[in-house]
Amino acid sequence: MNSQLALIVLPPALCWVIASDLLYRRIHNLLVVMLLLVWCSQPLFAVFGLGPWAAMSAGELLPMLGCALLGAVLVLAVGFMLFSIGQVGAGDVKLMTVLCLWSSGNQMAFLIVTALAGGILALAMPVLAPLEHACALLWQQLGARLPALGIGIPTVLTRERPQGLPYGLAIATGSFFTLFSSIHP
Repeated sequence: MNSQLALIVLPPALCWVIASDLLYRRIHNLLVVMLLLVWCSQPLFAVFGLGPWAAMSAGELLPMLGCALLGAVLVLAVGFMLFSIGQVGAGDVKLMTVLCLWSSGNQMAFLIVTALAGGILALAMPVLAPLEHACALLWQQLGARLPALGIGIPTVLTRERPQGLPYGLAIATGSFFTLFSSIHP
């Protein structure tokens, strides 16, 4: 996954996911759609000899696309079943599906690291909750000082505080791992 485009697009998007999921328990559809559109542009540009996949032949590109799409469809199907029984959020499923596309050759590593990070996140929630609350208070103070930004009150500070894990943090961890895993031996 460590193409130049992925290194440019994914880190800011994943940081946004972490912040919005921690403060609002929401992963925005627009972000997921933008990540999907940018990923879809890569094979289209490759046909014209442009972009990070331009050097790939059709014999290399088509199997890679097939594997990426198959993995993403499987994640979407399993995620939909988990969503329908109330175990995960829809934003988490959509984000994992799109990031499976970006992970293409490292989908299993992405899913395993995401699952491990989710387990650690579940164990760390007693420690994370006060940190999350402190970050939300700082974010609210920033909104009060700069009203032109239109920063809403973080959901984690309201009476409707959502229960469950901010799983976007685990998903981002899995994606960061696959993005930078080639750096490590």
